[in-house]
Amino acid sequence: MRPGDTLKTTKPIRSQKTGTLLPRHGIFVRAVENMGRKLILVNFGPAGEEYLFPEEVLLEPSKS
Repeated sequence: MRPGDTLKTTKPIRSQKTGTLLPRHGIFVRAVENMGRKLILVNFGPAGEEYLFPEEVLLEPSKS
């Protein structure tokens, strides 16, 4: 994955910050490792940015 890639969540996910359900599509920002776990930072536009586990997102095929 590269910054700017479009991602789709594999299941409905509730925001840790607001408690609302996140949109199904977002933009990959970066991957980080924290305490031995890989986390993916996803920008969901107006819903904000959230860290998700790799198994919670799929790379969307490019449309070009």
